[in-house]
Amino acid sequence: SDLLGLGLAKIREGDLKPGRAEIEIATSLDPNNALIRSYLGKAYFEEKRDKQAMAEFAIAKELDSLDPTSYFYDAIRKQSVNRPVEALQDLQKSIELNDNRAVYRSRLLLDEDLAARSASLGRIYRDLGFQQRALVEGWESVNTAPSDYSGHRFLADTYSALPRHEIARVSELLQSQLLQPINVTPIQPRLAESDLLIVEGAGPADPAFNEFNPLFLRNRLALQASGVAGENDTRGGEVVQSGVWGRASYSVGAFRYKTDGFRENNDLDQELYNVFAQVSLTHKTSVQGEFRSRDIESGDLEILFDPNQFSPNLERELDTQTYRLGFHHAFKPNSKVIASIITQDIDESFRDTIDSMATIDDKLDTEGFSAELQHLFRSERFNIITGLGHVDGNLKRERLVDFALPFIPDTLTLEDIDSRHTNLYAYAQLKNPSKITVTGGLSYDEFDDGRTDRDQVNPKFGLTWGFTPATTLRLAIFRVLTRTLISDQTVEPTQVAGFNQFFDDVSGTDTWLYGGGLDHSLSASVYGGLQFSLRELDVPFRETPPPPAPPRIRRTDWEEWLGRVYLYWAAHPWLATSVEYRYENFDRSAEFPGTGLFTDLETQRVSLGGNFFHPSGFFARVKGTYVDQDGEFVDPSLPTPVDDEDQFWVFDASVGYRLPKRYGVLNIEVKNIFDEDFRFQDTDPANPSISPERLVLLRFTLSF
Repeated sequence: SDLLGLGLAKIREGDLKPGRAEIEIATSLDPNNALIRSYLGKAYFEEKRDKQAMAEFAIAKELDSLDPTSYFYDAIRKQSVNRPVEALQDLQKSIELNDNRAVYRSRLLLDEDLAARSASLGRIYRDLGFQQRALVEGWESVNTAPSDYSGHRFLADTYSALPRHEIARVSELLQSQLLQPINVTPIQPRLAESDLLIVEGAGPADPAFNEFNPLFLRNRLALQASGVAGENDTRGGEVVQSGVWGRASYSVGAFRYKTDGFRENNDLDQELYNVFAQVSLTHKTSVQGEFRSRDIESGDLEILFDPNQFSPNLERELDTQTYRLGFHHAFKPNSKVIASIITQDIDESFRDTIDSMATIDDKLDTEGFSAELQHLFRSERFNIITGLGHVDGNLKRERLVDFALPFIPDTLTLEDIDSRHTNLYAYAQLKNPSKITVTGGLSYDEFDDGRTDRDQVNPKFGLTWGFTPATTLRLAIFRVLTRTLISDQTVEPTQVAGFNQFFDDVSGTDTWLYGGGLDHSLSASVYGGLQFSLRELDVPFRETPPPPAPPRIRRTDWEEWLGRVYLYWAAHPWLATSVEYRYENFDRSAEFPGTGLFTDLETQRVSLGGNFFHPSGFFARVKGTYVDQDGEFVDPSLPTPVDDEDQFWVFDASVGYRLPKRYGVLNIEVKNIFDEDFRFQDTDPANPSISPERLVLLRFTLSF
């Protein structure tokens, strides 16, 4: 009705109460209109009037049981009041009913609806502790509508809990930012930075496309603050102020994290700052700019299998400045182009004293520039993504070895390395009415860093087949040449059929991946599945033979087997449980074992979790993880790798409270409750997934 339109227009201008009043009048004039009731419920939700919103959504469901709108918005409401199991049921119903709008919505807009619902469903799965299922929904959302920003943003948040997915995480965030409309969703400074060097879950707040986001786009200001305090003198905080006015939006944020660490010289002091602005030039075209700053002072942060294998004297300093420009233009609703330009300047230094015999000073100055352009085309039967990119970089390194003995002269090594990397790609997704989606593509890379000159064509193949409404099969085979990236970000698709393409491998690494997965809904509340993959890597490394022979680049073979099995059960409206098994087997050559210092590493993990949610706002989580690890570890003082193993249990728990009216969350979390002493080699040593000792944390998030 005209009154509904008038109410929405007033809300867009920032006049929430007058706009809601117009929708109330529209409802009184047409009380049997389910859509108007749904929008009135949205308006009450924005005013944080939960009882009124709940009532309107309930009436809308009764008036039109085939309209997914009321179920969708009520699911978001239930999630925000600590009822994620019930939210899951409503959102599943919304997805089931999505095609009922086909009589007055185009196929493309229905796809966008489904993508938004899948992304929201993924957020709920994450609240329930259903990590793998959240990933499945994120992949489905992105593959259904690759030009919809919400799926990319959710996938970025979900990747934060996976090891060695930092490139994929920050790249999905970049794609989300470039595709997003003007909005007030805050850009937390930590989101765009890879390798935060913080134990999983020990930061001020979990990255999340969270329930504090508004349902209406309207002129307004918002403030979000998070904090953490705990043992080992751990303190951290993040503040983001954002706003929307007319055709412009912005956010300004600061992040600080400091800890003394788990052992000697394991300290970290990190500061991040972010300024972001976006302007819609027309309804089809928008531009954006971003500035990021990162400062780090730390000791030796890597925790290896042997906890005593670290440097007590290592000092590291890092200063990074990043500038980014973005562009988005929609030729038509189904044809969009995005572009990104990033420049970065990194000053990094390392200082280490070895056995009082020598002091090593390393200073690195890295400058980089990247430019990327991508076109996205969607139709009812297929999607096509094409793009190109170019990276120019320069590394200047000064390495001084100062020997304590007077008869050994100091040595100074200077390096000046230019690198270039150009890539082209095309991906096509063919959608079949029988729920089969075939992904095919090619990418071409041309890489030269003065030492390695390589051209490579990379085929891509993926298959997603929903051969029953409850079961989906995923298969993938593809080749990747590890990209040279600025700030670890790219707009090229990060996954094929749900299998990640970009890992933090050595630049110039040639990788083949073979993977398969099966995801099944046993019922509306029970989910299970499995996934496996094999990565075969051809890795370049620098060999320094005895003088006078010059250094040379050689290549060696690595293998990585990964597997996961999961079973999730939403057992009660207040309770969700999970069981996961994860298998990893890494085989590396002794001539180049990488920074992890192992040649063979087999790890098996079994995780048992339970999440409790009470409608009053209280929640609790408990998780037990059994780890069995054995491998061959490199000790620089020994001629051959050493066999070693360990088995242990680690338990984590938290209890918290959601503040009324969506003002925030408070919780106390304890990692490694029983202070278990163990030896464990993370495959990403600088970003440990298991706390080496008991760690008690008090955390909060506030939103205004």
